[in-house]
Amino acid sequence: MLPSKGLVGTPGTCLESTWSSKPSKPNLLQLSQVGHNNRRKAATSVDKNLQWINMHTERRSTIILIIKITRRFVGGEWFLLNQLVRKYTVSILVVVMLLAAFVWWSRSRGFNDTAMAAVPEYSDVDQSSILAGGGARLEPSYTAYSRQTGESGAADTKGIRLVIRGADYKAISPTGAVKRSDPEGRIGDVVALSDEGGWAEYEIDIAEPGYYQMGMTYYALEGKGSSIQRSVQIDGAYPFSQTKRLVFPRMWKETAEPWYDNMGNEFNPKQEEVSGWQFREYRDPEARVAEPFRYYLTKGRHTVRIGYIREPAAIGELRVYSPVVLPSYAEVSAGYGQKGYKPATGTLVKVQAEDAALKSDPTLRRVDDREPATEPFDKSVIRLNTIGGGSWRDGSQWLEWELDVPEAGLYNLGSRFAAKWLNQVPVQRTLYIDGAIPFREMNSVSFPYGSGWQVEGFGSEETPYLFYLEKGKRRLRLEVQVGQLGPVFEMMQDVSNKMSYLNREVIMITGTNPDPNREWELEKNIPNLVARLHLMARDLDRAIETMYGLGVERGSTELASILMARDLLIDLAAKTDTIPKRIDSFSTTQTSLSSWITSMNKQKLQLDYLIVKSPDRKWPEANAGAVQKFALGVYDFFTSFTKDYRKIGSTREDDGNTLKVWVARGRDWVQLIKQMADDDFTAKTGINVEVNIIPTGSMNLFMLAMTSGKAPDVALGVDAGIPIDFALRDGLVDLGKFADYGQVASRYRPGALVPYRFQGGNYALPENQNFYMMFYRKDIMEELGIKSIPQTWQEVMDIIPKLQQNGMDFYYPHDTTGAAAQFAPFLFQLGGDFYRDGSVSALDTPQALSAMKMWSGFYTNYKISKEASFYNRFRTGEMPIGVADYQTYMQLSTAAPELTGWWEMRPIPGIRRTDGVIDRSMGGASQAGVIFSTTKKREESWEFLKWWTSAPVQERFGSELEAIMGTEARWNTANVEALQNLPWPQADIKAILEQWDWFKEREIVPGDYYTTRYINNIWNEIVLNGKNTREALEDGVKEINKEIAKKRKEFQLDQTESAATSRGGGGR
Repeated sequence: MLPSKGLVGTPGTCLESTWSSKPSKPNLLQLSQVGHNNRRKAATSVDKNLQWINMHTERRSTIILIIKITRRFVGGEWFLLNQLVRKYTVSILVVVMLLAAFVWWSRSRGFNDTAMAAVPEYSDVDQSSILAGGGARLEPSYTAYSRQTGESGAADTKGIRLVIRGADYKAISPTGAVKRSDPEGRIGDVVALSDEGGWAEYEIDIAEPGYYQMGMTYYALEGKGSSIQRSVQIDGAYPFSQTKRLVFPRMWKETAEPWYDNMGNEFNPKQEEVSGWQFREYRDPEARVAEPFRYYLTKGRHTVRIGYIREPAAIGELRVYSPVVLPSYAEVSAGYGQKGYKPATGTLVKVQAEDAALKSDPTLRRVDDREPATEPFDKSVIRLNTIGGGSWRDGSQWLEWELDVPEAGLYNLGSRFAAKWLNQVPVQRTLYIDGAIPFREMNSVSFPYGSGWQVEGFGSEETPYLFYLEKGKRRLRLEVQVGQLGPVFEMMQDVSNKMSYLNREVIMITGTNPDPNREWELEKNIPNLVARLHLMARDLDRAIETMYGLGVERGSTELASILMARDLLIDLAAKTDTIPKRIDSFSTTQTSLSSWITSMNKQKLQLDYLIVKSPDRKWPEANAGAVQKFALGVYDFFTSFTKDYRKIGSTREDDGNTLKVWVARGRDWVQLIKQMADDDFTAKTGINVEVNIIPTGSMNLFMLAMTSGKAPDVALGVDAGIPIDFALRDGLVDLGKFADYGQVASRYRPGALVPYRFQGGNYALPENQNFYMMFYRKDIMEELGIKSIPQTWQEVMDIIPKLQQNGMDFYYPHDTTGAAAQFAPFLFQLGGDFYRDGSVSALDTPQALSAMKMWSGFYTNYKISKEASFYNRFRTGEMPIGVADYQTYMQLSTAAPELTGWWEMRPIPGIRRTDGVIDRSMGGASQAGVIFSTTKKREESWEFLKWWTSAPVQERFGSELEAIMGTEARWNTANVEALQNLPWPQADIKAILEQWDWFKEREIVPGDYYTTRYINNIWNEIVLNGKNTREALEDGVKEINKEIAKKRKEFQLDQTESAATSRGGGGR
């Protein structure tokens, strides 16, 4: 029975009756008073409560007891809370249900992993034929090639090995290839491929049909420092897409120990190439295939042609051999006892990973880490104590270390590593010991995902593998490998291509703006529509299951794009009549898949040290203790008040004559500038340079510094619109007054200096430039029968209907901040300009009206896409031709390997003049260097600016920046000579230089920002709101002229005086 007294309530009130009685509705004051009285009684009833609990513990169920205890305490100590709970019971239940739903959603992301249960297998549908009508001129992937040849009965050959000397070719190209002596004088004559169009062809006799692997010995010749790239054709054709671009890395090493600045911070040493012969199998440059390629060869005579793509190299031998089948670890370890191998004892050796002996790429540099357990560590300065990270991510990149093994025996190998970039997804590497993979499992060494540092051995978690190592110097190499993710990427790329083709098929039927009220009956017009949607969903589901098998958690954000695509495909298969209405969602999903593949292919890994230990020793701890981390946090907090994070240290002490330079770029860029200034500029001139970082885009800091009297001597990375703003305020030095300005200005295209001229003065020197080029897919143009690539805008308009009839489109960029640059080609090519006499807008001229009609007409008349990811849609074929800035070239070159050889870059279309010349004039975007008028070191500042913009320095900066950050960081220097010396393929640099001949920046005047703003507004009014072009332009010009007049009045400029601004140029 329950006690006759409540715990703190009214005597005689039992728990059940109290719980079930209907509560009154006292006001808050009453509730508070009652709660106060009950709290006084609570203290005297604690002992009785405990006695009651002990008495009833064995009589009541656990759940009832908890309810009673909770009820009695709520009834007394927390009476007010009790009343609120009673009053808002329904609301609380709703909140609990919502929380439960959120927990479920966070685990599954709302996706249905059981959705595939109802999807048929469709074994009667030939998937290989789906893309047959989709312009499948692209070669099959290696996975598809292997499947096709395997289904035809191909199998590995055994015991066959053919070696053909490089000089024993059947034929070589008339140019770009030459027979020469071995650079080391050891193996006689070799053949060198040194330029575009070069190739060497070899003949081989195959006695037994089947699979063969191939490779070659090569010697990297002096070039531009990039990896060597070659193509391989068998009997005049590429058997699969990956063989169109094979990568053969160079070898690099550090020339000295790291250097230190006067603050004690450590910096990467210089690196130099190591010459020597290397052997490399023909393998996937993207590392999606773990083993070297297998080529199927029939019995008889075949030709193997090796073609030049990039960088010169000599060929020593071509090797064709039966596939190498590596033994498993179980097979290898079973032989340890038979050979008398015994585990080593008492050994634990750490090899600092940053001290790599060799590397495949100069981008693989030392990286600093602030974790106290990282070795070596210093809390007060920068220590480059790890290697890899963001730079060690791409196929064909490797690092090699030298190990000193104290005694022969069996050892565990492992490392302290960070693999924190791909959420829940492990990264992988291939392990070589003394140039060979020890057993099959080392083809794909897994480094599991973790948010911090980890220590693990190479092998299974339960039993790390044992490796037999001889005493003495051993070489250990780790090479980037996608491993088990490779098939996932191949599968998803295939689905992406099929989705792209289906998207085009739908648009061919419905048009780009389908009538929502019409029944399109897509199932009747597109063969196997439902089956194709289901099969694509099934492939994505297989990819998802593979990711789960790799340890990725269900509901992981890394799988969101795939899960969303799978569920969308299943839903569309069930509701095919909704496809026309949801085609935009379908296209967006396909783009997300492509982006996912690109991002996930970056296998980033950071290493602190490698571990060689005997089995009897424990692995080191991965992380520092809580006390160490807390102490470091406290130290960092207090030093943050005094430490100057913007300043880059110097190798020399300040002698009072130091030049202050501010740079609006990232730390990697600025550190390189500082390093070059110290070892070149200061060494030659004796002028010390202090470099400070300011955030990119924070141009207002320059103005604040100038008004406060703290401006630097020189600033770099200044946006094109800024110099004239400062010149108006007498804030910059007129560079034209230096005697040798004309000589320095000759480094650039004439049109490049236009934005920096005002009233006869020259206020900046351009550092870099970005402008538009035209890109097109050769395979799709051929498929559509477009034999002549458009040279004029009229020719572009002529092909747009054909593109759109086939579900494709032309691309021309549009964004808010770049509207003026996007309008400029039409304006300049028609003979117009942005301003008249530097004082009023010239957008009221007939040329400007015609240009605006032409520009906006692409969107209003031809209905081209207003917004799109050109890179992704170019890859899928939805936009096989378009205009984009020439940085798009870097994306396509580095992240679209399947398109190798199938796309080109050309100058943008133009307008044919009366003399027959096609005018391709265009503007762009640039950054510049300036000298502030407050400087007391004008001559020193000018010397620095001349040094920085010179061809040798710009070439070195571009080369070293690319070495640090990769090809995608290629420096688009404004110096004409330097650009030509950077590692561009010859055909591409030719196209860039041709377009550069027409480069013409727009003039900058006071109030110019209104021009940029209103050109975008005018476009919006015409394209989005349907306003008349002339009316929209006239309204915009009025507002622009008002702002220009306002600014000229503010700065007391004579509005009737013709500004002495140079008109620039850029035409021929």
